[in-house]
Amino acid sequence: MKGLLKLLAPAVLCLIIAIPLVSAQGSPIGEVDTSAGEATYNSVCLACHMMTGEGTPYAFPPLNNHFPALVAAEGGREYVIDVVLFGLMGAIEVDGIPYNSVMTPHVGMFDDQQVADVLNYVATAWDNAAQLPEGFLAFTADEVAALRGGMWSSSEVHERRPVLD
Repeated sequence: MKGLLKLLAPAVLCLIIAIPLVSAQGSPIGEVDTSAGEATYNSVCLACHMMTGEGTPYAFPPLNNHFPALVAAEGGREYVIDVVLFGLMGAIEVDGIPYNSVMTPHVGMFDDQQVADVLNYVATAWDNAAQLPEGFLAFTADEVAALRGGMWSSSEVHERRPVLD
């Protein structure tokens, strides 16, 4: 019996560690812990997009009350991942205000999980959670990894920006 326990103990430990990671993949966004994403946002994104997600007028666009529209648009989910990974360069307009600054690529700074975490935080922060499309699922590291190989320029990401109604 002791031999069996010694044999099974590592497998059980691996399952205990792996189950939370697997269960977060594709989970409804409201069930995901966003604390890691909040920490990343506060240490990196906050400088431009501000604590409230309101951004800086004419320089850095708001994420609060705008992010849900982006992810709801056709191709929007992939677009926001690409923006974090590869940056954004080119004029955009949000709520009638023009923005023409550069978002730094974070492809070499953030790993796939960090990108998913920060996007999950932004999706649920401020007033965004209530505005997400019904049934919205959390971003996953696997989803980010699948797009990381695209290696878009920040101008190419701009060209792929979804049209918002």
